[in-house]
Amino acid sequence: MSEMYNGYCMKFNNEEIRQLFCNKFSDEIRSQIIYIAEDGSEADLESGKKIETIAFDKEENISIMFLGHQTSIFAYNQEIMFIDEASRGSYTISDVYGNVVYEGKMREMSHEQMLDFFSKIILCFIGSTGVHVTELDVPPTSGYQKHNYFDAHIYIINVDNGHANRQSQIFENITIYY
Repeated sequence: MSEMYNGYCMKFNNEEIRQLFCNKFSDEIRSQIIYIAEDGSEADLESGKKIETIAFDKEENISIMFLGHQTSIFAYNQEIMFIDEASRGSYTISDVYGNVVYEGKMREMSHEQMLDFFSKIILCFIGSTGVHVTELDVPPTSGYQKHNYFDAHIYIINVDNGHANRQSQIFENITIYY
């Protein structure tokens, strides 16, 4: 585990979210973003309120939630969880059940790398109308380890978007077809 972080590795401030995450999106996408503060109220990055959630549409079909110990991307009621390795041991099967759990090492990334990574994943869902997730057992040769209270899996996410030219991206144990 990296010594880069003393506390949770995904404690992003509003300036980092603006500069390193939001600026990765086109003006058209940024114009639709809704910022939601920790207290659930709408805010903006300059309001002084800590931004916890960013929704990419009014219905919040695509959103990202920054919790410090975990960041979650939501796409049409599917949650993709990025868990700080320092807190993985406390997660149980009921915490992750039905969700996609990223098996990569978040603590090995800088905040800039993490926020860029999250923006690449969000871009796979922009313009979509739904998603379908397939969960597969991990082969013994995968290198992924069992956690204290839940097993690692491989996930295939198929994005409904009507694109004739489908693309795919692999993010450790998650493959997204869009």
